[in-house]
Amino acid sequence: MIRPGENFDFNMSVIRVGGLIIEEFKEVDYFRFDDLLNALIRRTDQRVKAVFIPALSFLFLLGKIRYHQDIDSFELVKNQ
Repeated sequence: MIRPGENFDFNMSVIRVGGLIIEEFKEVDYFRFDDLLNALIRRTDQRVKAVFIPALSFLFLLGKIRYHQDIDSFELVKNQ
């Protein structure tokens, strides 16, 4: 079984940052890439930059977010 090392920060894991991204969408329908990143930096710290794109990819693969190329923004997919 793979286990995290002693220096692993669970607050900067892909799953945790993905949860923070979903929380940011509670008040806004669409987020531009930079605006979403800046909101997460204000909420955590600069280290979130390293996990931001993998967390977006994780949520996209799960079908939780959608990217709109015409307006260059992300949208949270509401459960049906």
